[in-house]
Amino acid sequence: MAKKQVMAFPYRQRAILLVDLSQESWQKILLSEAEAKSLLGGRLLALSLWNTYANYESLESHLYEVANPVVIASGAASDTPMLCAESATVVTRSPVTGKLTVNSASGTLAKTLLGCGYSALVLVGRSRRLCSIEIDPQQVVFSNAERFHGMTTGELHSHFKGRSLLCIGPAGEHQVPYASLLYEGVNITRGGVGMVFGLKNLKFVAFQSIASGRESYDTKALGLCTKRYFTLLKKTRIGKAMQDEGPATLLKKANKLGWAAIDNYSMRVDGRLWGLCPKTQPAGQPNQELVCAGCLTPGAHMPRKQSLLDFSVLMALGSNLELFDYRSVSQLVQRCAENGLDPISMGAILSWARKTRSEGGLSFLPDLSGSSAIQYLRIIDAIAYRKGTGEQLAEPFAKLVSLYGGENHAYMVNSQALPPFDFRGLPTQATLAAMGDDTLVFPELLYGNHYHRGNERMLARWAVFSQDLRYAMESLGLCPWVSLPFYEKWIMRFPYFLMPSKAWSLLASLATTSEGYQVTAKQMAQYGSRAWLLQQEIDSKLVNVTGRYGSLPQQLLVDASSNYHASQIVPLARLLDAYWSRRGIE
Repeated sequence: MAKKQVMAFPYRQRAILLVDLSQESWQKILLSEAEAKSLLGGRLLALSLWNTYANYESLESHLYEVANPVVIASGAASDTPMLCAESATVVTRSPVTGKLTVNSASGTLAKTLLGCGYSALVLVGRSRRLCSIEIDPQQVVFSNAERFHGMTTGELHSHFKGRSLLCIGPAGEHQVPYASLLYEGVNITRGGVGMVFGLKNLKFVAFQSIASGRESYDTKALGLCTKRYFTLLKKTRIGKAMQDEGPATLLKKANKLGWAAIDNYSMRVDGRLWGLCPKTQPAGQPNQELVCAGCLTPGAHMPRKQSLLDFSVLMALGSNLELFDYRSVSQLVQRCAENGLDPISMGAILSWARKTRSEGGLSFLPDLSGSSAIQYLRIIDAIAYRKGTGEQLAEPFAKLVSLYGGENHAYMVNSQALPPFDFRGLPTQATLAAMGDDTLVFPELLYGNHYHRGNERMLARWAVFSQDLRYAMESLGLCPWVSLPFYEKWIMRFPYFLMPSKAWSLLASLATTSEGYQVTAKQMAQYGSRAWLLQQEIDSKLVNVTGRYGSLPQQLLVDASSNYHASQIVPLARLLDAYWSRRGIE
């Protein structure tokens, strides 16, 4: 038998763009071949660059925003025709938690940045005035952005028609802790990244991309990998169902398994959840395009590349506020986008305010017991501009609770609002959420809570595998939903992983065709574990916490009451012990 030829191509030169806002200067830094192979891209590259350019000694001073860089890194394969390889990672220190906030989102940002000739963008320093920068393959232009002060993200995009913009809204300029970054009108961050932009006096970054991507080094091998994936996808019931039905599949799972946050976590199932399903989504219509299970089939008014992760936004501003009309909830989501606000955090704040107001607190707010979205639209605007009632509410979540009460209705970890999942039905995902990690644990979302005393080690394996797999995929630039077929349930085994080695093997094959050199399954697994370890090391420096940690709101740990047929709580102490033991942390 002929020995398989090892792939080896000349090194594809990659570069980092370092922008100093204080000096209004920029520098193109070339990555060596060893660095490029070691860091790959995406999450691992972004974490490494942040660690390199952060000034730890000044992060606690009034020069916080000067010492705190913002890093945006494209996945290594994001400029190839690879399946759903469109992920970019944004890293900075969160003004909310004090730790790193790491956000990865699929879209055109990664391809646009690579089209400008850069694998990553590093923003350091602070501008003396409100500014903007324009990036193209030849230069970086700094401009005065005072005339755009107070503009919404929609007004900015109307002014720069056809331009790719990464921007903040009024919330970021007014340094609201829930401010986020938006790219082409879509929220891509949590953890107050928009506030960091505001502190740096940076209104927007405009990109002028010239290159439109590249071919993989082995198009035949890439085609075979893609075919192998779709063969696997068609064999799985959940993958095919999600391709055909979109969010309707998750609605079925949420109502059957009881993991949706409804009416401030007081309920776990509700037939009205169907109202959050987009009316333009064609039900039961097979999708003929080559997409992963997380991509929606195209509808009349729906963007082609809309991740199902957006469904958590609909729950945050919908079911958790007892709003079940898709059009009304979409208005709230759009208003958050216009103002540059994180919709998940806003949903948690509004849900807390609604319950606290009904108990007699927050007397400066109107009655929020109704089902109209108009009152919430006004509050969102007020918070973004810090006007009227927004002046009181535009504070960190923990500070709001200490000032106005309602602790039983505040669901947060380290001052950051929890995603709208009832973690009593998702114990493994609750373990990660307790540490501030928003990784989705697909086995539980798809098949429910299978915790029983004695199987904590198995759940810890799921948690670690889900984390490492996601981190490695983000380094390559892949959408996390690509991994969905690896969690199919077969007969009595729960879940059938198809063996983790096969998942790493497929990722290694994709990385090999993208990078032009041999990448093994072991190396891909190491990319994920190294990204996790590096983030832990940085966080330990920022908040001076080492060893084991993790916490959840007390309500989820002791209160089992809900309308779900099973009484459940999160056995957090046992789960954390198993998780940290699996990670080798004592």
